[in-house]
Amino acid sequence: MGPGRDKIKQGVNIMKNKLPLNKSILLSAFVMLFFTVLFFFTEKRGLEYTVAKTVYAIFLSITAFLIFYKGEISRYRSIFFITSAISFIIVFKFRLWGATNNIFIAKQPNMPEVPFCHIAMASNLFVTLGDQIKSVFFYGWDKWGFYTLGVLYVFSTLGIGQGFCSWACFYGGIDEAMSKIFNKQAVKLNFFPKRLRDFPLGLWIFFMLASIMLFEPVFCTWACPLKLTTAFLNKGDIGIYKMQIIIFCFIGIVFLAVLPLILKKRTFCSFICPFGAFISVAGQANPYRVRINDTMCNKCGICAINCPMFAITEDYKITSYCVKCGACIDKCPKKAISMQMAGFGIKKQEINKPYNENVHVLFVVSALILGGAISSFFVPDAMIVILKLAGIMH
Repeated sequence: MGPGRDKIKQGVNIMKNKLPLNKSILLSAFVMLFFTVLFFFTEKRGLEYTVAKTVYAIFLSITAFLIFYKGEISRYRSIFFITSAISFIIVFKFRLWGATNNIFIAKQPNMPEVPFCHIAMASNLFVTLGDQIKSVFFYGWDKWGFYTLGVLYVFSTLGIGQGFCSWACFYGGIDEAMSKIFNKQAVKLNFFPKRLRDFPLGLWIFFMLASIMLFEPVFCTWACPLKLTTAFLNKGDIGIYKMQIIIFCFIGIVFLAVLPLILKKRTFCSFICPFGAFISVAGQANPYRVRINDTMCNKCGICAINCPMFAITEDYKITSYCVKCGACIDKCPKKAISMQMAGFGIKKQEINKPYNENVHVLFVVSALILGGAISSFFVPDAMIVILKLAGIMH
């Protein structure tokens, strides 16, 4: 066994993209200032929510500081990301309990609840775009704001491309949390043939076409186990809903629990999620790219082992399924992997250059701001829910 394989077993960070203390403090202060100003002007629900959002702004600034000063993107991003997902579940279940006295029951009987989220919109994209056209040309922006906001929400992810799936998706943190429970893979599977890896693209197209024909979000009503974060059941006792529940549970157990545990990979995000397929295509318009420098890479395999999305091929190329989580960048012993930016005056032959500090900083700050802004709709609220349940706040 060669030295490269020894390093794989060790899984150590030999070189890190650390920033000096003064730069790390300055960048974290910028993040703190941004969210403090944002929350001050947008939060109108009272002192308790303002305080909760201030605490969250401090949490986000600490996350930024640790990412830059420690030189580890993935570890601290993961803490923030999983916190966001757990908070999302807490808030929506608490609201559902207040409406129905049950954390699994929808508000209306015999009516499947479809959450207003990016996954629903990706699998129902053509119908959503059709509604958007109606909003612009026939009904007016204000009356069709639901669809208008949704389309803007989906396409705003182009700001960080596929990075949305590891920095801002309030569902992806569930998959990631399960993949973090064990330290080692029970089953070593790190590469997939391209045809198999492209399966989610075909699945996404299928659900879009099915949604057009049936004019309903088929993925949400038949295949999305993440409905457990909202209303998983309804009060009706109809056979078709029981079939849906069985499918939800099967996909959830296999792709959100069992496979992430044994593979240490985000298998639902990799192979089932329609938004993951959508953003792998739409995200190509984004300039940020994670690149492997061929001249520095010794093909030790550490990057593929740590990639949660099967986004690295056997010949060590990074595919469009990369969600820019930073795991490969952190773990590469040769520092051969870095965040780069295509376009904007950067020539193609310069893309494979080693670590670019400016691009690294710009991406992390952009991703943290986008993810923090989206998660601010439920993380501070989850703090208040927890304090109320603990009897600390009334």
